[in-house]
Amino acid sequence: MLDQTKTGMFICDLRKEKGLTQKQLADEIGVSDKTVSKWENGRGMPDTSIMPDLCRVLEININELLSGEHLTTENYNGKAEDNMVQLIKDNENEKKKEKGRVIGTVIGLILLVMFLYIIVIISGGVGQVIWFIDAPSLFAVLGIQLIGLAASGQFYNFFRGIKLTFAHKSVSSEELPALGQRSADAIGLGIKITILAGAISSLIGFVLTMQNLSQPETIGPTLAVCVLTLFYACLIALFLYVIKGRLHRLCEN
Repeated sequence: MLDQTKTGMFICDLRKEKGLTQKQLADEIGVSDKTVSKWENGRGMPDTSIMPDLCRVLEININELLSGEHLTTENYNGKAEDNMVQLIKDNENEKKKEKGRVIGTVIGLILLVMFLYIIVIISGGVGQVIWFIDAPSLFAVLGIQLIGLAASGQFYNFFRGIKLTFAHKSVSSEELPALGQRSADAIGLGIKITILAGAISSLIGFVLTMQNLSQPETIGPTLAVCVLTLFYACLIALFLYVIKGRLHRLCEN
């Protein structure tokens, strides 16, 4: 693995030699000063798309950047080969980690659904599963959720957050922290709106039930639908909590 700490110290030393602050260097190459700080503290490497501009400002070449030191003519070729091999290995390892994270998330969600399904079967048998399926209740929760997100101006960030969770490679590592944080905030808002959507839908159902007390045979099914809206809201919120957690992890990495 490339020595991020060594490269970070090298960037820091060169920046100071140039008389630049982290903010000034960041502005020169189009990133945030937090990103530069992350490099210098050894908590990340510059994205390959940023390396040419960074090297231009610091007046070094990419091989020296990856090596974390100035290179002489004698050891330049050897270091170039070592760095290339290491980059390939790091890229392969990152792909394996990402694949593992996606598989882990999918397996976790599948196990959750299976666990809930087993609880339902144990509680009332297979025939009772049908009582947990009600499309209008689900659409009511999703409808209120989407309206709330649109009204808050977080509609785009919300769905971008879900996309980033499974396809963050489409965004450079420099842009990811800021985009990830905005998306995580939107997902957090989506969780709150979802819970409120379930509560509002349930309350509407309860009010309608109270208006039809003269028809006892409808009370049970109607109350079941009221509870289902809150049940769906909790399931959706749980899924969004998983998404939010993955976004925070991506931002930290």
